[in-house]
Amino acid sequence: MIGHASLSVAATPHPFPIALGTTALLVIDMQHDFCHPDGFCGHNLGVDLSAVTAIVPRIQTVVEWCRHHDILVVYTRESHRADLSDVSPSKQLRYTNAGYPVGTLGNMGRFLVQGEAGTALLDAFHPLPTERTIDKPAQSAFVATDLEAQLRDRGITHLLLTGVTTECCVLGTYRHASDLGFYCLLLEDCCAAFSDTEHQAAIAVILGENGAIGWVATSDTLLALKERRSL
Repeated sequence: MIGHASLSVAATPHPFPIALGTTALLVIDMQHDFCHPDGFCGHNLGVDLSAVTAIVPRIQTVVEWCRHHDILVVYTRESHRADLSDVSPSKQLRYTNAGYPVGTLGNMGRFLVQGEAGTALLDAFHPLPTERTIDKPAQSAFVATDLEAQLRDRGITHLLLTGVTTECCVLGTYRHASDLGFYCLLLEDCCAAFSDTEHQAAIAVILGENGAIGWVATSDTLLALKERRSL
C-alpha cells in the first residue's frame, strides 16, 4: 500500500500535491434520475446518457482504489423533502424553466424527492458502513448539509471529485470546496454531462487563469501513484 506521505499527481495545469491520509473521494449524484435509462432524465426527458454510462466503471475503479488505501468515500444525492419545503423558490423556478420542476412525477417516482426510486444510487455503487451518503438540496454538496463538518472532523484537506453533471453539481461543489480551503482535484474521465460542450466548458473553467481556480487530471494518473511508489 501507499503510505500517507505527500505525493504528487500529474495534473493540469500544475502537479497536484496530495496526502492520501487526509484525502476523500466525492462521488456526486450518481443516482437513477440522472444516470439510469429508466430515470427522469433518460426516460422522461430522453437525454443521451452514453457519456454518463461510460464513467460508471471508471468511478468504480477509483472507489476500489480509495478503499484499498483507506481513503474516505462520500456519495451525494441531490434530493429534497417530500413536502418540498427545502426547495428554494429560485431553484424551483430555474428547474421549471429548464423543463423539470422538482417533485414532478417521473418513471421512477417524484423527481429529486427523498425516498423515491429515482434518488437512489445506481446499483453499481454500494456504500460500505464506513462510507458516507449525503442528501443535498442544492447543487453544491456543502449547502445545508454537514459535509464540511464531517470532513473537518476526519482531518480531510484534499478532495477527489467525480460524478454528474460536470458543469452543474460537480463544478458547484468543486468551487465551493475550493473556497472553503480544500485542495480539489477533478478527475475529468470520471465526470460527465449530458452535453460534451458543457462538460468541456466546466473543465475549461477549472483550468482557467493558469491554475488560479484548480487542478484537473485523469483517473489513470491517480492510479499511477501506486505504480510509482512500488518501483
